[in-house]
Amino acid sequence: MTQPPQPPHGPSMPPMPPEQGMSTGKKVGLGCGGCLGVLLVLLLLGGCVAALSESASDGGTQESAATEEETPQEAAEEAPAEEEASEEETPAEEPEPEEAPSTIGNGVHRVGEDIEPGTYTTDGPSPDDIMPMCYYARLSGLSGEFDDIIANNNIEGPGSLVVQEGDAALELSGGCEWTLE
Repeated sequence: MTQPPQPPHGPSMPPMPPEQGMSTGKKVGLGCGGCLGVLLVLLLLGGCVAALSESASDGGTQESAATEEETPQEAAEEAPAEEEASEEETPAEEPEPEEAPSTIGNGVHRVGEDIEPGTYTTDGPSPDDIMPMCYYARLSGLSGEFDDIIANNNIEGPGSLVVQEGDAALELSGGCEWTLE
């Protein structure tokens, strides 16, 4: 006796439909929107940095531009005086030898060429600066190696430093004005 095969128990479940991801249009829209958002943030950040650096380095150029402007009447009055002065000048004038400046700022200054040895003082950085700090380094050489630094410091207020005759150079940054005493 053979038995007939057993029929399935109830109706079978239909297969699950495949999961649908985002449509191509949604993917393109999301990608473009994300790129535009990142670009907008970068532009805003760049604008802020540019505005801060411009205001820190501007320092008063607007005032000097305003004082350089002159009216046409003033220019006409000064023109004859300039002509008379140029006739009296002699072309054989010798330029005076340049002396080392007594006030120095940012940069690498060679001792004996750009600056003289001695004691330099500063009133310190402007309190309006983002990072009110001035850096100096006395250097034994100009190779850029760490071993060239004889002494260095970050000054947050008034300060002074002594540049020796044996120093090769003095490196300054931070916007402070240093004056030779």
